[in-house]
Amino acid sequence: MAAGLTIVVGCAHQAKQRCQTCHHRAKDTEDSMTLREVTPEEANRLISEQHFLYVDVRTPAEFQAGRPAHAINIPVALPNPNTGPMQLNPEFLDVVEAIVPKDSQVIVGCRSGHRSAMAQKLMHEAGYEHTANMLGGFSGKTDPTGQVLTEGWSTLGLPVERGEAGANGYAALQERVKTEP
Repeated sequence: MAAGLTIVVGCAHQAKQRCQTCHHRAKDTEDSMTLREVTPEEANRLISEQHFLYVDVRTPAEFQAGRPAHAINIPVALPNPNTGPMQLNPEFLDVVEAIVPKDSQVIVGCRSGHRSAMAQKLMHEAGYEHTANMLGGFSGKTDPTGQVLTEGWSTLGLPVERGEAGANGYAALQERVKTEP
């Protein structure tokens, strides 16, 4: 997808303020919502100049291996401990809603942009109106041959932190959710 492209996702259930079937929030005059996308360079500018929060929705291991500076980690999907394939993290929205105020300006990122698009949609449906999915994610989007289709945060040489995530890591955020009233 090209930068600046607007994606419109609609709810087929009902055109009301909030669909009782899937909890989709209707936007504009119909039952659709506009989801913003930004390039890694735009995301870096929004973070540094407008104080956007970067929510990294990759796994804790991916987050520890490298992430944008000051990012927080709330995985939208985790590997199934018994079978291995990724599955939706059932705590994703609970942790997001406990940690990130609804009026926050948020960049959502993952490895290549797919999981973050799903996370952004979930957040938007939960009432987060100031979100942007980062195209290319952290590592960049490639085709099956490895050809780079969209540069990512790290491949563009933007600021990266590595290692223990501390208070911004998923385990610490989960613990914070459990201990706060």
